[in-house]
Amino acid sequence: MKDRAEGQPDISLFAAGENKGDGECEGSILRPEEAYRNWEEGKDGISTLFKTRDPACADEMRKAILWFYQLLFWSNGQEVDLTDRQKRVEWLELKPHNVVDRLSFIEQNPRLAHSFLQLQELFAEQWKRYAKDRAMKSIKKSSE
Repeated sequence: MKDRAEGQPDISLFAAGENKGDGECEGSILRPEEAYRNWEEGKDGISTLFKTRDPACADEMRKAILWFYQLLFWSNGQEVDLTDRQKRVEWLELKPHNVVDRLSFIEQNPRLAHSFLQLQELFAEQWKRYAKDRAMKSIKKSSE
């Protein structure tokens, strides 16, 4: 694992790919559903760690933060690139309100139960935005 500031996700887990603009990147296919499924499968375990006050909750939260970045970027048809991530996130079209501030809080405080609750909300909001965007594109495509 690369050296990183305390509370910051390990961004080395993401390989930069060349975005083709069609939801696919060289060497990979962007699958928001995969990131969301990881969250759905992992959130109960994280919740249990918080309930038992297990210090491992911080490491699991960092994984979940990375899953959120995957969902966020992939649902926008972008490869995950966390270099200067605040600016990159600000430029994304589909995103929850105040996502940069909320993610900053979560990343700086991964051991707080409030961070877990906030991350749950971010996942729910982004998934709804993504689903709505897909539905609207499908309607538009079928009417052409």
